[in-house]
Amino acid sequence: MRKRDFLTFLIRLTSSNPKVYISLTVFLLASSLAMSQHLPSITKMPDFPPNYEMRDWKKTARDFDFLVFDSKRNGDFLPLIWTDKSRKVNDFEGFAIPSYVGDLRQNAKTNTHEAITGIAAVLGGTLAGLDKSEYATMIPIHYHKKNKLGLYLNQAGTRGDSFWYDLLPSLLFVQVFDRHPGIKEFQEQFNSTADKWLAIFRKLDGNFNHTGYDFYEESSVDRGWNEADVVTGIACLQYYAWQKTGIRKYLEACEMALEWMDRRVENPFYESLVPYGAYTSARFNATHGTSYDTAKFIEWVLAGDNPRKWGAMLETWNQTPVHGLIGSVYPQYEYAFCMNSFQAVGIMAPIARYEDKYARDLAKWILNVAANGRYFYPDAWPAKNQSSFEWASNNDPNFCIPYEGIRKLGKTRDYPSNDQMKKGAIKLGHSTNPDKDMILTANEKGSIHYEGTIEVPSGTSHTLIAVVNHRSVENDTRVFIKGENKHAIQFKNQRSDILKMPIQSSGRKQVVIQAEGLPPNEVIQVKDLVIETGLENPPHVGGDAVDHEWGNTDLALYGGSYAGFLGALIETTNVRGILAINPVATEVMLPDAYPTRLFFNPFEKPHTVNWNLGTNPVQVYDAINNTKVKDSAAGFISFEIAPKNAVMLVFPPAEKPMKIINSKLICDGIVVDFKP
Repeated sequence: MRKRDFLTFLIRLTSSNPKVYISLTVFLLASSLAMSQHLPSITKMPDFPPNYEMRDWKKTARDFDFLVFDSKRNGDFLPLIWTDKSRKVNDFEGFAIPSYVGDLRQNAKTNTHEAITGIAAVLGGTLAGLDKSEYATMIPIHYHKKNKLGLYLNQAGTRGDSFWYDLLPSLLFVQVFDRHPGIKEFQEQFNSTADKWLAIFRKLDGNFNHTGYDFYEESSVDRGWNEADVVTGIACLQYYAWQKTGIRKYLEACEMALEWMDRRVENPFYESLVPYGAYTSARFNATHGTSYDTAKFIEWVLAGDNPRKWGAMLETWNQTPVHGLIGSVYPQYEYAFCMNSFQAVGIMAPIARYEDKYARDLAKWILNVAANGRYFYPDAWPAKNQSSFEWASNNDPNFCIPYEGIRKLGKTRDYPSNDQMKKGAIKLGHSTNPDKDMILTANEKGSIHYEGTIEVPSGTSHTLIAVVNHRSVENDTRVFIKGENKHAIQFKNQRSDILKMPIQSSGRKQVVIQAEGLPPNEVIQVKDLVIETGLENPPHVGGDAVDHEWGNTDLALYGGSYAGFLGALIETTNVRGILAINPVATEVMLPDAYPTRLFFNPFEKPHTVNWNLGTNPVQVYDAINNTKVKDSAAGFISFEIAPKNAVMLVFPPAEKPMKIINSKLICDGIVVDFKP
């Protein structure tokens, strides 16, 4: 007897024998483990996260929204929101919020702000169940119309520099558009966005190994690294355009992008775009019957085997579990980021519906991120392990604004002050590079002598780092600590622009740059001059803002904006450690779907979960085991989940029949199971 015939026989049997129904439930739930396909990186994560605590993610997202969008809030660096009336790129006025609390670059005076923060905050609040329609109408402040680019871009004045910064705002926009379809300006903006990125996709003609794209010159930008994963984001955007319009050119572009991804051997993951490609692959496969390698694309996000070493943490750091969080896994520089972690699980959770063979492992990963994500927040740490606890404790009573990230080896970076030129001239740089940026000009004798003061804090180690560009390799350029010039960074005959040297102690240091034998008035550019100090008792939470002198705190609004993904995904159940995951709520393109919940039992023994179906009778269908569990039920039901196992229950109306059409299980025109 085939599996389906056997299950059908058992289902008929249960209709007259409730005791058999109980045993059937155990049988079905036990059998799903054999149908799962394991993802290598997720197998390295614990089934049940150590030091388990579950933050109330919906409350966190809502608390964040109430604080950030409160224009009357008083306190240091408050309110966080202001009105941008500049109409720089579009004839719109809108709201603005900085990327960090106390941001020195982004505030009401500079009137600078980022789309990946502002649009994400609108999306995050919407996902958390709040009415953000008023603010959704304002996001066209990021739509570049006056310069005829016709794109959502991260900041006013952008001409194209980094693929992920330039494409992510468009992907966030379409998610807001999908949830606010009545805003009249959105349709025209969407049409332009889809067409512009389609034109860029065609222009690049299969060669995506670039850093970005110059929208004015209509040519690629190369800055020494490539962000080829732009293809994965374009695949998602073009598929969304096809879903919205039915125009075939978008479908064809999506297929070409997915085929490029399928052929690609090297992992291209750079920052934030691959989750969109993995999601698109799964949805495309389920809808069109294709077989793109979704597992490979999921692993691109998690494995950390890309040139940038960007992926999932698979460790415990000094008794702090960080498994599943996304960021840099580069040895000695492991750094988990809040934004990337929340965004990745939010975008990829829907894969469970479309390719349910990955549902169990995806649920396990989501459990780890949901549990360990609390470590991004100040209330999870003693004050000594974080950089901005004083502001948070005084101004954020719910501790709803997270840090930018968690560093395995906490470090501070201290820069020179009291810049003095003994020989030559100095001009401080004005680039967007956050580090100590100086233009040093030689005197008439070809000499440069610079001195600056650095206060070096106590720590486990100290390293002097110098980045010097625009110099001839034969010139004698040295960097050292005054009084310790026997040990110096020597740039002569060195091919690298970045050199380092250990420093033995803390305290006040006078850092010196000397250059001799230069042509008169020769210029060298110092892109970075810093002493990096390793902190005691790692890990630490913080960010780049304080170290790089971007801002007064490391509390990152751009990361907190994405907490709505977890708020929409996760509900707790009567069993501590078993979550009810909603794989529909965070879809980029909201589908017609019946209520669906994914449950994973991370324990060594079976557990019974109680779940409220509501007052209207529904059918209960297990999409992993491909079988109907109940013909009609309402109110609370109980079901048992076998150890280390998952079930995904779908709840179509009780009065509507289900039938298989074109290899999909359909109820009243809506897909219940893509591979029944």
